[in-house]
Amino acid sequence: MEQFSPHFDIAVVHSEVFRAVPADCYRAATQVDLFEAPLVRALLGIRALPRHVAGRLKVRPSATSARSTSPPTFRLKDLVGLGWILLGETPGVEMVLGQVSRPWRAVADPADAPTAPDGFTHFDEPGYAKITAGLRIDPYGNDSSILTIETRVALTDEESRRRFRRYWLLIGPFSSFIRRMALRLVATELDRGRPVVGRDIRNSAGPVHAQTGGEQSQQQDTQ
Repeated sequence: MEQFSPHFDIAVVHSEVFRAVPADCYRAATQVDLFEAPLVRALLGIRALPRHVAGRLKVRPSATSARSTSPPTFRLKDLVGLGWILLGETPGVEMVLGQVSRPWRAVADPADAPTAPDGFTHFDEPGYAKITAGLRIDPYGNDSSILTIETRVALTDEESRRRFRRYWLLIGPFSSFIRRMALRLVATELDRGRPVVGRDIRNSAGPVHAQTGGEQSQQQDTQ
């Protein structure tokens, strides 16, 4: 995460402790399907609706269905090719995705957005948000793990900062809800692969200190 987003305007962090070894926790976190939660699926569908409508207006009817159909699953790696770039992965430890977009617009993804990690890192065109989303697994004791989900947003100019902050006042609570639901789905995924004995620990932990409080939001000025 630090490699691709060392400076940012907004960061949102959710973390939780699970009674699972890091390898199992990473597998569950990367394989969990957010569409398994009907409310999350509905919220994601609402967010994607303007793009689908715009696609129908721009594309011939015969080609519309292929472009506007929602994916059958919504896992982390499903985002690659949907406007997101796989910036880096250390299997079993960390995965980082990136996107250059204008989320305050109905159709957020520019046609000329970077498609490779190097292009993402060096992108600085005014009028955009550089969004970095990642998950990280850290060992906790002998048989537990801390799963941290973090999103950082770096805006490329002052006008974009103002627009994003207005957008985030509306979208931020729903975005945090989706992340909390993702953590619940990870717990469910882990339960599927273990006996009834030894269920997950549901105490929240911060990204550095294991303390109660599963969400952390911070702002940092980009200089």
